[in-house]
Amino acid sequence: MVYAILDNIIIIIITLISLFTGKYPSFLIMIAGLLMVFATYKSYSEEKNKLLIVLEVILMSLFSILSCCFIGFVVFFLLREIREYVRILLGVCIFLTVALIDNNNSLAVCIMEILFLVVIYLILMFIYYSINYIENKQIQEKEKIIATNISEMHEKRLNEQLTMQNYLTEKNARLLERENISRNIHNSVGHSITAAIMTLDAADMLYDIKPNEARKKMQDANDRIRGSLESIRRAVRVLDEDSAVISVGDLKSEMNNIINEFVMDTSIRIDQNFEQADNDIKIPQDHAVFLTGVLQEMLTNGVKHGGADEFIVLLLGDVAHIRLEVSDNGRSDFDELNSNYRIDNGFGIKKIISYADKCGGKTLFINDNGFKSVVELPIINAGR
Repeated sequence: MVYAILDNIIIIIITLISLFTGKYPSFLIMIAGLLMVFATYKSYSEEKNKLLIVLEVILMSLFSILSCCFIGFVVFFLLREIREYVRILLGVCIFLTVALIDNNNSLAVCIMEILFLVVIYLILMFIYYSINYIENKQIQEKEKIIATNISEMHEKRLNEQLTMQNYLTEKNARLLERENISRNIHNSVGHSITAAIMTLDAADMLYDIKPNEARKKMQDANDRIRGSLESIRRAVRVLDEDSAVISVGDLKSEMNNIINEFVMDTSIRIDQNFEQADNDIKIPQDHAVFLTGVLQEMLTNGVKHGGADEFIVLLLGDVAHIRLEVSDNGRSDFDELNSNYRIDNGFGIKKIISYADKCGGKTLFINDNGFKSVVELPIINAGR
């Protein structure tokens, strides 16, 4: 739009000058009006129409000739569809041709007028280039402001996303902590209380027949319940010792205690083999608490749900993995058809699978002439 205004101003100025020197002023004014229409049209149209360019060149040529002055040839500067030097050459060549045909001017005067014409072209080019530079500078400033605003918006959005991500991370950490607490309490306290209940049931049956033995079992049950409180404290304490490690030898001792207490409470036969696990291997304390809980879960479930009276417990380990296998001779309805339902609705098994998956371990549950549970955990980062 700015170029259209400048073009029209130039046309008006050279038309006014040409009216004093030119012929047929009415034709000059008419042609000038058409050139102003072309200048305005070009400012709104982005397409280059060759026919219109040719027509514009013809009108400029007529205007220049009728002006009878070198000033009229400045109109060729407005032909911006072609390069600047071509516009200068076109105006100068047509002026020189007209001057040679008209013998009224001497060669020296023609040369002087050509120089003035070129100077006017250069001045106009400088003006247009200055305007173009200012416009580009303003556009760059606007683009810079827009880019800054976009960057600030992006940074703000990124900060919001990071805040939300931190919130979700903290929330997931709290949920994980709750899950660890619930699992550890379920594994330790739940089984202790279950064993105490079984002991109390046995004491109730022996109370009238063997009161002394019944009283001993009641005392054992009381000790178990009191020990549940320590189990809760131990489960919570482990949460604050994520980096702690223990030896497989200590894990074997804990498992032996669990098996001995279970056998004492139920008089059920348990064959164990821990020889294939090196005592010096170090494992995370979380793994140890988890595996002892798995052992308690499988022993209790075997008796409670499968009516098992014999168990086989295997512990295998190397520097990379620790593996616990618990098999029983119980009668379980666990199979491929109902396994998903049983797992989803079984708090213990579901927690076992969840923990193993998060640690990159594996679980396997098989019901074939008894129930077999296999849990394998990686321990490569635990150290030795």
